[in-house]
Amino acid sequence: MQDFIFQNLGLIGALIFVSAYLPQIKHLLKVRDSTGISVFSWGTWLFGALLLFIYAVYNQDFVFIALTTLEALGSLTVIILTVKYKKGNNTAS
Repeated sequence: MQDFIFQNLGLIGALIFVSAYLPQIKHLLKVRDSTGISVFSWGTWLFGALLLFIYAVYNQDFVFIALTTLEALGSLTVIILTVKYKKGNNTAS
């Protein structure tokens, strides 16, 4: 029972942590301008998430597998939108 409680606390923490990506993604989709957003920085986050994912899979840690998967998806989404909405690339649609 104790493992169940702590695993759920970890999952809730992971969801809260990953929800921090949503304002950046919403902003990029709304303004369609990625001025000031560093692809290198987000790429570093993505690389770190992928390394942690490998570690989590090796240790069979479900909470960290979920966290790093969501973190990698969030980082990848920001990178894609940043490149898409780079000044000069944002054509009207």
